[in-house]
Amino acid sequence: MIDKSKRTLFRRISSPFKSFIFPPYYEKKENFLKCIECKTKDCLVACDEKIIHIEEEKPIIKFGINGCTFCNECAIACKQNVLDTKHKKEKINCEMIINPSKCIAWNQTICFSCQDICEESAIIYNGLFNPVIDLKKCTGCGFCISVCPVGAIEIKPI
Repeated sequence: MIDKSKRTLFRRISSPFKSFIFPPYYEKKENFLKCIECKTKDCLVACDEKIIHIEEEKPIIKFGINGCTFCNECAIACKQNVLDTKHKKEKINCEMIINPSKCIAWNQTICFSCQDICEESAIIYNGLFNPVIDLKKCTGCGFCISVCPVGAIEIKPI
């Protein structure tokens, strides 16, 4: 029987990038290995929304208090050219999912917090109490996460 720490190690060895949500300005995930050489971490400082964090020497996005405005500042600041505005993606490498068991709208309380902040109109209500995220419209910006009063919007890295 393999203990939990060994399973975690095997997952990281098999895919060191799988569980991270990266800023939307990269060509290949493998290029994030260059970030180890970066001493300044300028991308972190450049993010006005303060959603970029450094984990395992890589810039990753952690949503919570804000979302990504796709402002380009992290890419402009990157001296390693890992993040670059010519690689701007239309979507962050994640999917947002509403957990019906946590969502107060799914549990018969009127709430439009996530829908009101969504600039892409990606959150649709099937009836008054059943919000869903249209993954074709969703950019993964994460602003809906920051406004959900009960933490019902979950992130799935892709």
